[in-house]
Amino acid sequence: MINLSLEFETVSLGEHLYIKGRIGWKGLKKEEYLENGNYKIINATAIEDDGINWNECGYITKDRFDESPEIILKEKDILISKDGTIGKIGYVKSLDGPSTVASGIFVVRNLNEDYINTDFLYHYFKSPFFKWFIKSATEGSVIPHLYQRDFADMEFILFDLDTQNKCAKILNNIDEKIRINKEINKNLEEQLSLIYDNHCVKCSAYDEGALIKTDWEKTHKCWKNLDFGNIIQIASGDRPNEKSEIKTSEFNIPIFGASKIMGYTKEFSYNEDILVIGRVGTHGVIQRVNYPCFPSDNTFVIKSNYYGFVYQLLKRIDYDSLNTGSTQPLITQKSLKTVNIVLPDENTLFEFENISKVFFDKIYINQKEITSLTRLRDILLPKLMSGEIDVSKINCDLNIIVSYFIPKNCKLSS
Repeated sequence: MINLSLEFETVSLGEHLYIKGRIGWKGLKKEEYLENGNYKIINATAIEDDGINWNECGYITKDRFDESPEIILKEKDILISKDGTIGKIGYVKSLDGPSTVASGIFVVRNLNEDYINTDFLYHYFKSPFFKWFIKSATEGSVIPHLYQRDFADMEFILFDLDTQNKCAKILNNIDEKIRINKEINKNLEEQLSLIYDNHCVKCSAYDEGALIKTDWEKTHKCWKNLDFGNIIQIASGDRPNEKSEIKTSEFNIPIFGASKIMGYTKEFSYNEDILVIGRVGTHGVIQRVNYPCFPSDNTFVIKSNYYGFVYQLLKRIDYDSLNTGSTQPLITQKSLKTVNIVLPDENTLFEFENISKVFFDKIYINQKEITSLTRLRDILLPKLMSGEIDVSKINCDLNIIVSYFIPKNCKLSS
């Protein structure tokens, strides 16, 4: 419901934006992609919820790059996938070199920043209103495709610039806090990994005379050489009777796939500290879960008394060497159980498990806050984009936003 006290007008996107996709461009063959280089190309895989994952970008030659000078990226460009998975949104916040896009992506550039706040526009594209537009524009198509003419003709509600600025600032503050928490968690993971290397690989706590040379650098002579299966309990995941792609009050138990949550179901199969890894397809992503969940049938569920230690071991296994699949990657319980490991003495394990718990607790707290902030952002986004909330009465400070919209008993951790 639009707040009629706000100033707004309905405008056509194409009147104020540069919207360009590749037309008549011969698609790249697999062999044309380079392992590295100076010229990046972004495809839909590199566009993620948080923006652009530059590590997923490909590289092309300068000749290929120069074929489409009209879509050489600039900072503050917005990217929208138009083929395949339609409507993935990326934001070019910064560039570290010449970059372009693959054929399945629109480049959207704001041509009038005195009239339209680019951050406001980006959040609008992330809102349910743009998702509804995509659904209506592609419904009934044999091969779903977002056409440039439909996109350019799309009309949307545009508030006065002050209101746009304030809406964008509120949402940007939430996004920035989410980004910071993710960076903190990444740093904590890296620190814990270094501690593991020092304690359980380099044996830095022991005198040189107590160590022997092994394939794992140096190992204490009292440590045990054994199979992984001796310290873990492993089981395959299952297939839920019912599931939903979105979370609802009824379907609220996350279904874990090989690398991420892939849906929701009604009942949990585990409610304890477990490690979930891919059995079929994706390998090498280790998911720690300590709440009610349902691991899918393409995963392994691993439990151990040495939870933190096993987590580090799983991150270091060469899964390619365990692959037994012909058409798609596959690992078996037997191949994982027979991986050779070195088990430290009880004192070393006890110390590392205590350290791991401290780190995991901090990471879980940050992740819980990320979840709460994400939920807050998703609630606010359509309300701000529609004008339902009068932002002139709201302070943009994140702590005030949180206290205003989240009940005290659900307060975010500091």
